[in-house]
Amino acid sequence: MAKNPQHYMGLDGFKWFVGVVEDNNDPDKLGRVKVRSYGFHTKDLTDIPTDSLPWASVMSPTNDTSMQGIGKFSKIVNGTWVVGFYMDAAEMQNPIVMGTLKGKPSYKDKRFGFSDPNDVYPEQKNSNSGHGTDKDDNDFTTETQFIESDVNRLAKNETDLSHTVLTTKEEGRSKTIPIANSDETFDEPASTYAAVYPDNNVIETSSGHIKEYDDTTDAERIHEYHKSGTFYEIDKDGNKVTRIVGDNYQIVAGKEFVNVKGDVNLTIDANCNTYVKGDWNIQVDGNVIENIKGTYDQNVTGDSTIDAKTINLNSGTKGAARLDDQVDTGDDPAGISGSDGSNKIESASTTVIIGD
Repeated sequence: MAKNPQHYMGLDGFKWFVGVVEDNNDPDKLGRVKVRSYGFHTKDLTDIPTDSLPWASVMSPTNDTSMQGIGKFSKIVNGTWVVGFYMDAAEMQNPIVMGTLKGKPSYKDKRFGFSDPNDVYPEQKNSNSGHGTDKDDNDFTTETQFIESDVNRLAKNETDLSHTVLTTKEEGRSKTIPIANSDETFDEPASTYAAVYPDNNVIETSSGHIKEYDDTTDAERIHEYHKSGTFYEIDKDGNKVTRIVGDNYQIVAGKEFVNVKGDVNLTIDANCNTYVKGDWNIQVDGNVIENIKGTYDQNVTGDSTIDAKTINLNSGTKGAARLDDQVDTGDDPAGISGSDGSNKIESASTTVIIGD
């Protein structure tokens, strides 16, 4: 038994705290934050400036391996409420943050403690989500409450406080896309978002990246969204919609097998270049229809073979004569049908050769 067991963590009295993060720029890049704790630190920044607060380590869950870059990392933004405890109850210089607290934050004022010293969070209106407040940032006379809680709008799904991404995605939908050789068109499907609190699990970063794992009954979805507008969304029936606002590159080092059991409609608004360095084998069990409104050029270095029951070639007003086709309606000229008066071609080649 140690001489002074009260100096050991757990034996010196458990001391926990609730506070506000004022600095998340850890110089050691360990994810630590500086927390001003209620009841232990003053609101006056002159008495206890942010720089003098100790760095608090942030606890991770057991499914997050904190070893050599393995696991997860996400920042806690300044102004966030957290709860934790001190490993050293007497000195209170080794705090541990156990988690964050959601709520309706009271009025911020960077001139005092317990607020974001950078005057960023909470924002009067978040440009990515629309998450806002009813407070004028220039009014320091009263302490009022913000309109919304800290819970993401996509998780709450309140009619009068919808998330900006819902409007952005709808406005960017492609519609009336023509289908080849048809009068029909198709539209990019609309989002099936119909979340019911608290079934939608949402992750949103400060720049506007979003992930949703929605467990709402009959509206289950998976949605991943990039701040640029590129996203994919899978609805309750397994239908997937992907929109790429930039370029798309797909590199397959090995083989690729694709089996589409339904119809495929491919509409390309610009050019399409296909380069096959090996053989190109195409099997069509039905019909092939090609509607070319411009020029059709075919350059074959080797042989070209066309084998069909009937081949119809139509170019201009002059046709090609076939065996037994009538030559003319006049007298049989010498050398055509052997002067037998039939006016028919009586010999022909089974192969049409153009050139030498």
